[in-house]
Amino acid sequence: MDIVLNHFRNYLNNDLLYISIVSGGVIVLIIFVGKILSPSLRKFLQPLVERSKTDLDDQIFELLKSTFFKLVVLAGFYAGLGVFKNGLTLKSGNPPQTLLTYHPYFSDVVIGTDYVLFVVIVLILLFVAFKAVNIFFTWYSSKVDAGENKNLSGSLFPLLQKISKLLLTALAFVIVLSKFHIDISGFIVSLGVGSLAIALAAQETISNMISGFIIMTDRPFRIGDRIRINPDLVGDVVEIGIRSTKILDFDNNIVIVPNNDIVKSRIVNLTYPSSMTRVVVQVGVSYESDVEKVKRTMVDVARNHPLVAESPSPDVLFLQFGDSSINFNMTAFTEHYQDAVKIASELREGVLVAFRKENIEIPFQQMDVRFRKNEGN
Repeated sequence: MDIVLNHFRNYLNNDLLYISIVSGGVIVLIIFVGKILSPSLRKFLQPLVERSKTDLDDQIFELLKSTFFKLVVLAGFYAGLGVFKNGLTLKSGNPPQTLLTYHPYFSDVVIGTDYVLFVVIVLILLFVAFKAVNIFFTWYSSKVDAGENKNLSGSLFPLLQKISKLLLTALAFVIVLSKFHIDISGFIVSLGVGSLAIALAAQETISNMISGFIIMTDRPFRIGDRIRINPDLVGDVVEIGIRSTKILDFDNNIVIVPNNDIVKSRIVNLTYPSSMTRVVVQVGVSYESDVEKVKRTMVDVARNHPLVAESPSPDVLFLQFGDSSINFNMTAFTEHYQDAVKIASELREGVLVAFRKENIEIPFQQMDVRFRKNEGN
């Protein structure tokens, strides 16, 4: 090869023309090889992708297929420019000189073009990385949403996606600065000092952000769950944010709770592991009532309600002996926790109507007061 190139160089008798042709040949050769390899790689990888059960690799394959040849073309121009930039020692001149030394007006053009090509390649790779991150989180969020996790893609995944893109951007920024031979140690020190000052000034906000990340990863509740935080707050989770969680209470008001307060509180998830919930109705009847008849009547009321689940079946328990009544506890289950309050009200109405029909008395509290006569008077 060296013999052929030297013969070609002697034939041209022009070093600038020779190195230009060689650089162009390198560009053409790389593009040609890429043009040949591109369909071959597609034919080799396509069957492997089609045999997989997931569509994640299909999307990644389409992304790589659309950008592979573009990167090959840019890599070819970058390699050809490198050959031209490194150049060769000219035959003419005493002492011998490099091409760019003999033609200094090419130096700035070559260096500028080299930087531009490098930045473009880094930006394309960054774009591909961004697309890959979007593909992965979109695929995984759809997979999670199809399972037991409710709309986790609306909380944790956007945060992780933004963090991933921020880290990739920082990495690309460092690579570009290193190409320009810029020392970033001072910038990193200044950034660290600034970050410490911001952290001290925004301790509460950072604490809420960390708590939000804990909630999203630990998942004590999901969007759509009904939770109880302390005795005074019960509602449905509508949004899990970085700083706070929004809960829709029974008054149809949005309650914004800082994530730090939630992490410190005892949380009762009323809808996990399923949305089925229990409905409890308590009632007291007269001591003269037939216990079996009371239980049978209450169970029939629950079983005839259209929103009461068949399994677990409704049940009635003898709760306790009261001051003026014997008290019973009826439990029934419903598939949807949103209906629990409505079902409890309708079951009480049904029990009242059934008791009146069966002549079962619901007594009110009574108190007998007796006065003892003082025998001395």
